[in-house]
Order: sequence, then C-alpha cells, then structure tokens
Amino acid sequence: MKKLLILLLFAPNFLLAIPLTLSEYIAKNPSWNSSDRPSLSYITLRCGVLFEQISELYKNNVEEQETYKIAPTDAINFFRASSDIYKTSCINYECIKVEKKDSQEKVKKWALIYKEELMNNINNNGEMIHGDIKSDFSTCKIKVKPILK
Repeated sequence: MKKLLILLLFAPNFLLAIPLTLSEYIAKNPSWNSSDRPSLSYITLRCGVLFEQISELYKNNVEEQETYKIAPTDAINFFRASSDIYKTSCINYECIKVEKKDSQEKVKKWALIYKEELMNNINNNGEMIHGDIKSDFSTCKIKVKPILK
C-alpha cells in the first residue's frame, strides 16, 4: 500500500516529463525543415508553447527582463508559423477547424509538460533553462527560428 501511495505521488511528475526532446524528434524526422510540413508545424507549435511558458515565468523576474522581452515575441512568431503551416496544408475550412482543434489540444498538453519541467528546473537546479528544457530552447533558437525568417 505504501509503495502505491509513493507511486501516485511521483507519477504526475513522471507522466508530465518531456517524452521526446525536439532534438530527438528532429533526428527521427530529418525532412522536418523541407518537405515534412506536419513535423514543422508540430515543432514550431512546441517552440511557441515553450517560449510562452518561459515568458510567463520570467515576466516578474527583474533579473531576467532581457529574456522576457524576447520570449513573448518568439512565442508569437512560432505559433503564427505553426498556424500558417497547417492552414496552407488544408484544402477546406473543415480541415482547418480539425487542425485548429488538434493544435489547441497539443498546446494544452505541452503547456502542462513545459510548465512542470520549468518549475522542476527552478526548484531542483536554481535555474529555468536546464536539461531537456535547455535542449528544446536551444533547438528552437538555433535550428527552428532561423528557418522562419
């Protein structure tokens, strides 16, 4: 019984951990930045969610105002790119509605995952950008952002 209680206490953290970093996802989907538009939409969506979560956590942190100033703009640009990709991939309004709903569900899922991971990083490492978050953050900045320009 005690083991079950311990498992239940730690299960949410385990369930919300980043299952696949963006770098790992990109390695498994090598055409993400050319012909694989669904992968590019997914990647830009995740980047948007990550930067949105970073923005929310940094906005009240006086020491990190420079990062905060950039993160909201980056989040908007990533979300816009993701939306534009799925909209141009659809041939009718019904498809756009389905894709939009799917995108909203992904945003909810990734917002929970990233927020939990960011808070864990702050609590365990004293910094937000660490581990898998650092990997995703770097991937978004170095690999994804340049192709959106």
